[in-house]
Amino acid sequence: MSARSWNLAALAVAGALFALPFVFLLAVSLAPEGRGLAEPLAALRDPHFENYRLALERMGGFGRLFANTLFVTVVSIVGQCLTCSLAGFALARISFRGRDVLFACVLATMMLPEQVTAIPRFLLFRELGLVDGFGPLVLPTILGGAPFFVFLFRQYFLSLPPELDEAARLDGAGPWRIYWSIALPLAKPMLATVAIFTFLGAWNDFWTPLVYLYSDENRTLTLALAGFQRSFNVAVEHMLAASAVVLAPCVLVYFVAQKVFLRGVRVAASKH
Repeated sequence: MSARSWNLAALAVAGALFALPFVFLLAVSLAPEGRGLAEPLAALRDPHFENYRLALERMGGFGRLFANTLFVTVVSIVGQCLTCSLAGFALARISFRGRDVLFACVLATMMLPEQVTAIPRFLLFRELGLVDGFGPLVLPTILGGAPFFVFLFRQYFLSLPPELDEAARLDGAGPWRIYWSIALPLAKPMLATVAIFTFLGAWNDFWTPLVYLYSDENRTLTLALAGFQRSFNVAVEHMLAASAVVLAPCVLVYFVAQKVFLRGVRVAASKH
């Protein structure tokens, strides 16, 4: 066998190992109630799709939960891409006093664990009257609370030829027009990468909704799933069916945007 064949075989084995937990989840979620863990292959003979219907019913108000999660996720993606790209563009293409010091401060915040700022942030949002609302979930992303993404955008914009800015200035374009009409369209791979990472983080976020959301009408899917799992009278087949429903958008988004995502990762890794 050639080296390429060995590489493909190794990748196939690694892919199968990573896919095994997901396949097990689907098999158990479709198995007859009470037999999922003992006979996960029973789903091949007699799949019980009603497990998904029962799981969604027992979660309570799935449409509202989905809408809340989708709203938080979409606003987070738009805010993150806009503010982080703006900050990265300013730190890369605009000269001003203290720019390098400011960028060093941005990098320093990457070393702070989220737990360090959790209590001060909660006290701040409580004073602003935003607790039990979506503000604490989306404002940090709208205000550019992801220094790593700022760093990625800065490195990408630094790689663009400076002649682009010079030509645009000769045509009368200002910094905002250069950013919006030239730099941002050229950063589509990075925008896609940041959007996917933000989607996965916001969609699967459990800690932030747990801290800030109290009322049932504001709950997200992760909170409902956690409450579902704490119920002692829920069959494991229904619990894994609910987990599969919550996980499905993440898998779908990754497969749909896989090529753009991998291109953005390669671009980020190759910029100095």
